[in-house]
Amino acid sequence: ILMTFDSSTETVAILYDIENAPFEMLDYTLSKAKKYLPCRMIVVSDWEKRPEQKRWNRLMSRPGFTFRQIDRKIDGKNSLDYALFDMAVLLRDEGVRRFFVITTDSDFVRIADILREGDVPAHIIGVGTEQASQVLRDAYDEFYCYPPEKKRVKAVQTTKSAKAVQDEKEAKADVVGEAETKPVKKKRKAKVEPAIVAAEPA
Repeated sequence: ILMTFDSSTETVAILYDIENAPFEMLDYTLSKAKKYLPCRMIVVSDWEKRPEQKRWNRLMSRPGFTFRQIDRKIDGKNSLDYALFDMAVLLRDEGVRRFFVITTDSDFVRIADILREGDVPAHIIGVGTEQASQVLRDAYDEFYCYPPEKKRVKAVQTTKSAKAVQDEKEAKADVVGEAETKPVKKKRKAKVEPAIVAAEPA
């Protein structure tokens, strides 16, 4: 049974497609959602289908978050998709205007269309992996890639910097080596000719 609850434009809803996104992506998204605190956070998914995720109990004890289990009205393929779509409509009708959608499934472009209906369209933030299609990325107002792309770029830059430092050291070593092996030319002293002094007549 879908339960109704108080919402507002300050509430953030997090729709988690647990079948197409690893558990770590939810934890990552919660850290992103913290910037909206003290807004109320509502996390929606169907974790009863994935009882091996033992971290749910610890996660649900976090202050400031409300976790909602949703019921699937149908079974089989895409049953979670439809349940999340229904929850998105419920939250939108209750006034929620900011959503995080965690998935790499392009079918969730439909959620963006649903949430933009009405007089006040929602602000939608997608969270997906590199495999997320460009169509899915473009459907959202913002999109975060997991693992974070910035960290990978930084690692590459660090590697390049280390290589640059090594190249610089090798270049300096070459210069020093050349200086040590190159014969040193001594400066020749200028030959001083003896001065000829004319004798004065007696």
